[in-house]
Amino acid sequence: MRRLRRCLIACTSSVALIAAALLSTTVLSPAPASASTAVNLPADEGPHPSSQMEWWYFTGHLTGTDPAGQVHQYGFELTFIRTNSLDLEPLAAAYDGQFAITDLTRGTFTSNMLAVSVQPDTIVAGGGFDNTVDGWNMQGKNGQNHLSAAFADGSYALSLNLDQSTPAALHGNGGLIPYAPFGTSYYYSETNLKASGTLIDHGVPISVTGIGWQDHQWGNFAGTGGWTWFSLQLSNGTQYMLYFLHNAAGAGVQAVGTLINANGSTVNIDPSAMSQTPLGTWTSPNTGITYPQNWDLTVPGGELTVTALQADQELYVPFVNTGYWEGDSSVAGTVNGASVTGQAYAEITPTYTLPLSIADV
Repeated sequence: MRRLRRCLIACTSSVALIAAALLSTTVLSPAPASASTAVNLPADEGPHPSSQMEWWYFTGHLTGTDPAGQVHQYGFELTFIRTNSLDLEPLAAAYDGQFAITDLTRGTFTSNMLAVSVQPDTIVAGGGFDNTVDGWNMQGKNGQNHLSAAFADGSYALSLNLDQSTPAALHGNGGLIPYAPFGTSYYYSETNLKASGTLIDHGVPISVTGIGWQDHQWGNFAGTGGWTWFSLQLSNGTQYMLYFLHNAAGAGVQAVGTLINANGSTVNIDPSAMSQTPLGTWTSPNTGITYPQNWDLTVPGGELTVTALQADQELYVPFVNTGYWEGDSSVAGTVNGASVTGQAYAEITPTYTLPLSIADV
């Protein structure tokens, strides 16, 4: 997380994002050559007690009309991050919930990263997941998902169904990707979720529809670094996942990408055929972190520009000066000579050290 991509933030290492380092365009190691299937669904949708870290990450774009006839547009994120660094497995693990609403109509961004619970894993018989943190819930199986979350101040609440008929995208080699500088990662996505439900906006219920994306990653990660990540949902019916990882010095060490066709079939992108070039920066008034913002992307046969729909979309912990940027964005460009537009999310995660401990979330 999507985006950790999709969304881990609070860590004992210093959080420093050097804009000049991230402005470089770097593509490196390809995925391993094996074509074995590492991820099996729906069995692997639930928690993995043997993995040190894991996250389920939903983002999306919603539109609705209120009772007065005004059209509203929103971006949303709901992420649960699981760690077992307390060594309490199989009795319990630490869960961190993160919820954000980008209100494009009001021009506001509301988020909460402080939902933390130490609790047993919920293992669903027959596969799927059903995770709850501090009253927020996400559950799903075989591309049929439901989310519910609300802010304590009553500003926004979300109840959403997200359904997909095509297969999940198994990135890399059957769901296993190289994840330098952190090792390797199991990783799959649902990239074309049809969203419908209700968003309560300051007490006003609004029926919303739109498109969503889910990432699920897990592994025994160790190392220091960060990443820039993109989900692209294009008007030609295809989607792209693009992942650019950097080391502690800010230098790119890994690029992983997947093209998802309209029928759900996938193509691994050669790292040498994909790149990202930031077009500017934005400095957070909350944490002082300088993030790249707006990007030119290259993919095989294509040139795309991702534009943040709002500058301030940083999730952060007050008084800690640590955070990450998870931004509702648009995308436009050409692929194979044809013009395309679409919706996107971009995630910039500053440098941190894995694994995290309970003190870090």
